[in-house]
Amino acid sequence: MVEIKQNIQVYGLVTELTKSQTDNSKIIQKHWKIFNEELNRLKLNQNGGNWTKYGITFKTDERYFYLAGIPSNKKMVPDYFINKEIPKGEYEIFTHQGKMENIKRTLHEIYKVILPKSELKIEDQRTTGFFHFEKYDHRFQWNKQTSMLDIYLPLNTRM
Repeated sequence: MVEIKQNIQVYGLVTELTKSQTDNSKIIQKHWKIFNEELNRLKLNQNGGNWTKYGITFKTDERYFYLAGIPSNKKMVPDYFINKEIPKGEYEIFTHQGKMENIKRTLHEIYKVILPKSELKIEDQRTTGFFHFEKYDHRFQWNKQTSMLDIYLPLNTRM
């Protein structure tokens, strides 16, 4: 468990998802490519290998969405980037290691195996504005077996 001590403002591009994990994996991979190309075009890609990016999965009006974004203040990003706030609070962190094509297995393991057997209480997405978020940093190396990213699930600590 980790505590995020202040809200994180994330700005980026949103794409709509389906209810199929297999389709969503392809949609998200394509979306990251488009988002990274846009960051390069705008000269917003962080340099030196010391970067952080976020992927946020959320639902609005019974439709699922994914935001690929960077932490930023509004002055640095274009008006068409969407803002999503990661609220301060306690989060359980799960690490995905390996190729991106296998992240759906990691998510399945978290949601269908680990959480049902644990005593963790996950915060409702209506409170946080998202189901979970992914944090990509210097450990992430596209489709390499040694690649790592963290998946944060917000904890309900009001029990």
